[in-house]
Amino acid sequence: MRKTFAFLSMIFISVLFSINVYGGDTVRIGLERAYKDVSQITVTDSEIRVGIGDNNKYRLNLGSYVIKPVGNTYYNTGEYKSAYEQAAALLLKYTGTSCIPALTDKGWTVYVRADSAKLNMPTVKTGPRCVGFSVNGTYKFIVDGSSPCRIMAEDSVIDLGGNTYRGDIEIYREGSVMTAVNVLDRDKYLYGVVTSEMPSSWPAEALKAQAVAAATYVEKNKERHSFYNLCDTVHCQAYYGTQKESESGRQAVDATSGMEIYYNDEIIDAVFFSSDGGATFNSEDVWSSDTPYLKAVKDTYEKEPRLWTRTFTYQELTNICSANGYGIGNVISVSADYTPEGLVSALTFKGSKGNKTIYKDEIRSAFHPSSEGSLLSRNFKVIGGSQTEGDKVYVIGTDGQKTTEYTSISAQNGDGKQGRIGNKFVIMDNDSAETIVAAVTTVGTPGTVTLQGKGNGHCVGMSQYGAKAMAEEGYGYMDILKFYYKDVEIK
Repeated sequence: MRKTFAFLSMIFISVLFSINVYGGDTVRIGLERAYKDVSQITVTDSEIRVGIGDNNKYRLNLGSYVIKPVGNTYYNTGEYKSAYEQAAALLLKYTGTSCIPALTDKGWTVYVRADSAKLNMPTVKTGPRCVGFSVNGTYKFIVDGSSPCRIMAEDSVIDLGGNTYRGDIEIYREGSVMTAVNVLDRDKYLYGVVTSEMPSSWPAEALKAQAVAAATYVEKNKERHSFYNLCDTVHCQAYYGTQKESESGRQAVDATSGMEIYYNDEIIDAVFFSSDGGATFNSEDVWSSDTPYLKAVKDTYEKEPRLWTRTFTYQELTNICSANGYGIGNVISVSADYTPEGLVSALTFKGSKGNKTIYKDEIRSAFHPSSEGSLLSRNFKVIGGSQTEGDKVYVIGTDGQKTTEYTSISAQNGDGKQGRIGNKFVIMDNDSAETIVAAVTTVGTPGTVTLQGKGNGHCVGMSQYGAKAMAEEGYGYMDILKFYYKDVEIK
């Protein structure tokens, strides 16, 4: 830190007392994607307002700022001012000492480093929330209050090194690291959520369904994190600030503002996911709770499921089981049980030292130790090794020996009618076996297990691709929500 914090020219700075820019519903979003437990945070805006908690905010225009945790012992000069420029002017009184303007709960003052002079003044040790603001490598001021530092931009959209957010940014400090928390009106937050979760080009009714589901999810899950309500990752809801906002998304939020989903007059947990591939689960088939409005539906609307394939060697499966602590030795085979809708209800690994059957969402997460991570969905078929699909029949030569193996053979009569021949039949053709054609499909790779799947997500609640398909067929957002969430009201 430099010895004296003086300025060649004074910048006109005025005090702006806080104005309530929020509506009745304010949310706190932890920006975990880019600003969780970081050592510094850059603010690109030069014109900002700085305060302590939601108290008065003071206007500054010093340049781009780098915020870092600060911890030191100072003399408190005890001279409190109502503006930063007034505190900065006091620095001239302490030339030759290490001093800096400080914003405290009582207003602006000057702190003098206790190791730079002997002054007859009370000493203060900066609190656990103290942060410093530097411009071009020089600290310009610190914020040392009983609540975390809050900043906002003059245009109400603040730029954190290229990521832009509406509302305030609160700097939550823990020791030598900080986490940025976006504090803003709920609908403004939803502007950033709807088209982060769903493409802006999708039908308006699908976007409205997403807006209501997202708003309901916020209200139900406000206590999901300790010092903020929700995070900006898919652990809660995807949120990229203003970067993925769109006019269509804002219109969807505005058109459904204040609307939420209820079951028996209680707000629901409006979970959603990307794609079900044809069916959803009961909540108890994935998690521990039996939730009456989260019941399985056969989804005949979704037309664009995510298709995926994962292939594992038996050694890879053995490593996965070992990493999960299953203790079954070398994996010999894998088999699945299915729901009536074709989703995997149980997955069994057979090993040299025993078997292990897993259920619920562990079926997806068990594969987390693998190179590609957890499975995308539980809508998949298990294909062991190289195999052919269909019934097996054989072509027998004139010598009575089997010459070729086929599957799915059909016979055709003179009228052109066809019928499938099952595996209990043997077909003989003394002239030419080549005249018999069969449809043979070989899948899998020898020495491997292939999981051939569709869908993406936990498959409980609303399918986003299903919502898109329903909207394209003319259904409204309330129809969509009531299809995926059973016996609910939207109000």
